[in-house]
Parts: sequence; structure tokens; C-alpha cells
Amino acid sequence: MGRRTGALMSDLTVCELGQSEWEHWDQWLALQPWGSPFSAAWWLDANCRAFGGRPLLLGVLDRDQLVGGVALRVMDVGPLHMVRSSMLYNPVVIAAGSAHSRQKVLGTLLEDVARRRLVVPPLTCTPDMVDLRQAVWHHWNMTAGWTVMSDLTTWTVEDVSRSEREKIKKSRRAEVTACIEPPDADLLYELLQATMSRQGQSMRLTRGQLRTLIEAAGTHGMQTTVRDEDGTPLSSGFDMSHGTRVAYDIWSGTSASGLAKGAAVARYVFRQRELRARGYEYLDWCGANLPGVSDFKLEFGGALTTRLAISREPLWFRALFPAYVRLSELRGSLKQREG
Repeated sequence: MGRRTGALMSDLTVCELGQSEWEHWDQWLALQPWGSPFSAAWWLDANCRAFGGRPLLLGVLDRDQLVGGVALRVMDVGPLHMVRSSMLYNPVVIAAGSAHSRQKVLGTLLEDVARRRLVVPPLTCTPDMVDLRQAVWHHWNMTAGWTVMSDLTTWTVEDVSRSEREKIKKSRRAEVTACIEPPDADLLYELLQATMSRQGQSMRLTRGQLRTLIEAAGTHGMQTTVRDEDGTPLSSGFDMSHGTRVAYDIWSGTSASGLAKGAAVARYVFRQRELRARGYEYLDWCGANLPGVSDFKLEFGGALTTRLAISREPLWFRALFPAYVRLSELRGSLKQREG
């Protein structure tokens, strides 16, 4: 399977998985307790097509069995090989096992990444990856962030705060309707743009990039939309999963009219009921670092949860990276105008 780079610890090896092996990787990923779309080959491929770069899917093998890995988008800039993190999460995935065996897998993978001399910005891991001692022992940097996790197995609308439940009543009086609709990137883009504009922020995605990512999600995505009584879209959101345990809140947007009619809250509650009915155990709201954002997400009955990120960036790179980011933002702004 793939191209091996030699044994590093015990009989573990690291294998670069070629495109013919991506389906096997995705099947294995779906069986993992915390397998997420952010590690899937289809998501990696879509990100490379949307944002540029080449896919590097590394699998850790115990003999011929996959036991872990990571999906990386790599930009080659002269002699530099820079990993560009996936939005929201870019986790290391390790199969269930003892703490000792999982640490061996992680150490093997990190040594392989170091040998490839990859510059690795923070890779945000899903909340299950709390034991990252090997990253510290291998002199990687580690930072902490937060997200909100909702336990859908016990969640009811009574877990929503009283103030948000009042907005549900407002949405009923306005006779808005929430439903699952076929993915529509253009509709979502318009509502995302409305939200970002109200917040004084610029869009990080072009319309074309959003289309590419949503089309790639296929059956792994679910779009919920709230419409006014005349059919006008007021609020829309897109969730993704890989497997049936955890769903991830990826994008959402609401018009000013939708906010006034409680459409966003109606959609959040409808979405959680729908995910629970489909058998999902958890909803990850994908980030809660900002005070206002975390407070709002907690209104819907979730719990604040730590998530860790690991990185491997030389000091010279960290000194120059801010200028690179400014250049990238300028290029992105120009592309957005063209798109």
C-alpha cells in the first residue's frame, strides 16, 4: 500500500497514500469513533482544487493495517514545502487503542513529517485528540482553543436558553419554514456575505471556492434553510460529517430580515432535531474562541470543550509569515472581486 518511508518505531511504517488508495482511507476513516470530514481524501482533494497545492495523505501502518494518519495540503514555494491547514480542523487521526500504542503512532507520524522538512502551521485537532505528548517531546508547538459540543443523544429544545426560545416563538409568528434542501452554494454564499458584511468582515471564500467544496461534500453534507412565507431565503447553514457519530457546523448565514424574524434560531433548533433523528451523537459547533461567539453557541445547550493544535514552524518562518499572510489576503481580495 503506497510508498513507505521505513520503520521508525517497532514495526510501524508511514505510507504516502496514492489516489488509488484514497477510497480505502475514507472507508477506514468512517469506521473511526472520531473520524471527521476534515481528514477525508475527498475533502483534501476539494481543498487542493479550490485553493491550490498538492495533496499529501500520510497513513501509518502496523504491518498492513492502517492505524493512523493525516491529510495535508502542501504548497511548494521554491525549496519550501508549506502545509496549508484546512479550515476549522486539520486533525491527526489515530485508531482506538491503548494510550501507549496511540502515542507510538503519533510519534511515528511526526518523525516522518519532520523528515520531509514540511513547514507546518497549527493543525487543529478534533476534541478527541487530547493526548499529544509526543508532539511536545518532538519539539512541536502546541496551543489550545475551544469549541462547543452538543450531546444530541440527550439534547431537547428545553436545553436552549429562554431568550433564544423567545426567538423561536417570534419565528412561528412570522410563519417562517425550516427544511432540508438540496445543496445550493449560491444561496448560501449570498447569506454568508450578508452576515460577514454586518460584522464588518470580508469573505474568506470566493463563490467558486464555496461551490467546489459543497459539491465535493455530496452525501456528507446537509444544508438547512429557513424561508419566509413568500419563499424568500432568510437563513441557511451547511453541516458535514464522515460517518454517523459527529456532525460539524461548517458555514451559516442569515439576512437582516431573517435575524429580525428569528430565522437563525429556528434553523439551529431544526438542524439539531434533524441530526438527532438521523442518529448523530454529537454536533461540533467548530470554534468558540471569541467571547461573543462562544456565549451565543452555548445558548443552545452545548458544553465548552478544549481543542488542541500542533505546529512545526522554524523561527525564521514565524518572523516572515505575517507579511506572507498580508500578501495572501490581498490576493484573496482581488480574486473575490474577479469572482
